[in-house]
Amino acid sequence: MFLVYLWNYIRGYVIITVTGRNIERFINICSRRNILLWEIIRINQDSAQMKASIRGFKHMRPAARKSRCKVRISKRCGLPFKFSRFRRRKGFKLGVIIFSVLILLSMSIIWDIEITGSDPELNSKIMTVLHENSIGRGSLKMNIDAKKIASEISLGVDEIAWVGVEVKGVKLYITFKDRVSTPTVIDSDQLYNIVANRDGLITRLEVYAGNALVKEGDTVKKGQVLVSGTMQSQNPDNGTREVHALGKIIARTWYQCSLPVSSVYTQRFKTGNTHKVSYLRFLDCKIKLPSNPLTFSLYDTEVEDKIITGPFGIKLPIGLTVEISSEIMEKQVDLTDEEAVDVAVEMAREDLRKIIPRESTIIDEVVKEIEGENGTIYVQVVIECEEDIAKLEPVNDE
Repeated sequence: MFLVYLWNYIRGYVIITVTGRNIERFINICSRRNILLWEIIRINQDSAQMKASIRGFKHMRPAARKSRCKVRISKRCGLPFKFSRFRRRKGFKLGVIIFSVLILLSMSIIWDIEITGSDPELNSKIMTVLHENSIGRGSLKMNIDAKKIASEISLGVDEIAWVGVEVKGVKLYITFKDRVSTPTVIDSDQLYNIVANRDGLITRLEVYAGNALVKEGDTVKKGQVLVSGTMQSQNPDNGTREVHALGKIIARTWYQCSLPVSSVYTQRFKTGNTHKVSYLRFLDCKIKLPSNPLTFSLYDTEVEDKIITGPFGIKLPIGLTVEISSEIMEKQVDLTDEEAVDVAVEMAREDLRKIIPRESTIIDEVVKEIEGENGTIYVQVVIECEEDIAKLEPVNDE
């Protein structure tokens, strides 16, 4: 029933009032002439109200004449009559045209790019390849060749083994699998020794090939040969045999840092004053909105992206980016002896974190206060770790 009403509304129809003594004859004549009438309501003995299509109303005059009835339009309904009001309004017509063009344009461009893979760190490299090929949000879908893009990404990013590119709707989907690292090929013809890459105390020795020159509990220096690739036979008559030395040498290592203790500390704090710069973002384009100039000499900046979400959670390509700069002030703070030591220790730890390998295991930490030649107090932080100090070093025969 609803579809019938919708169809009549789209075509347009009129509500008419028929007056006369032969209303039944009028209806019968219209029926024989295939003029559709519906929702017929009797008002009184000489009048009735009904609905008719626009086409049917135009062919209704002979039926009214033969039945000696008068037909009057009470109301016009439907889209044709709605649009007829705007025939003389040029602005409305122009607006409809612009709206239609914008709809077509929005359906023919890429609004968003979604990259899915096992290693998120490769997303930036993939985006770089896309930008080099002039592909991004706002690119026309008709100019995108999925096979060509996949080939460019495979050639441009060495870490990727397979990549798939697909355009669905207004979104570009990129799926990739990272490449499995190629195992190191050991050249059996080349003689390798294992040397220490830093000073340490050996705690565990695992030799898979070669002649161990040290044992657990030995202290070794950086560059010292730990496992030799030259193996001596138990029978002196058999001579020696050269192999590629392999193994793990786990040792205790020490990292230290010394910093002077200062009773004056430069403290940074936020004053509470902020400066905002807003950008209107459409796809990958940013338009700076008017704002006052930044007058802070020292500041920290935070960026907030405000995304506009449409129906069903769809992220629209329009948004707002706000850069908030907070003013920073510096002042000299007098520290107590205990506070000065704590600050120096924390700074020394931060310096050591930068040089200690990630794969190392921290075992112990020792903090000492040392007096220098000029009476300056130093803080010495020593961190004890356990790590593999084995390093392969080729031996060139001369």
